[in-house]
Amino acid sequence: MYYKALYMAFHAHKGQTRRGGNVPFIVHPIRVSKWFDDEMIKTACLLHDVVEDTFVTVDDIKYNISFEVGILVDTLTRRKGEKYFDYIERVSVGEDSSQIKIADIIDNLSDNPKPTMVPRYIKSLEFLLNKYEFTW
Repeated sequence: MYYKALYMAFHAHKGQTRRGGNVPFIVHPIRVSKWFDDEMIKTACLLHDVVEDTFVTVDDIKYNISFEVGILVDTLTRRKGEKYFDYIERVSVGEDSSQIKIADIIDNLSDNPKPTMVPRYIKSLEFLLNKYEFTW
């Protein structure tokens, strides 16, 4: 499942780069997936940005990877017009989605984020970390 998702994410993000343009985008979801041991969570990490940023749909993930991963990725996908903190609150309803979002935000913070993004990343991290007692 993980390797099928890696293949899907690699092809979906082909040609995309991280901020600054010198790092392929696929590096980000791979780094986020490295935080976890559980195969379903690792797999969702690989795909957490594909619905927002590529042609891949939640149904593609449900059909080609797994229904459960598709549901988790759907939770992690920010809807068009959805305010950022409404999105974070929606993600926080699940422990798995919260953990993935925490790892995602930490990776984003470590990768030269736009200065305007840092305060909302910090606020989101505090909210998510205070909601659950995670053992990392």
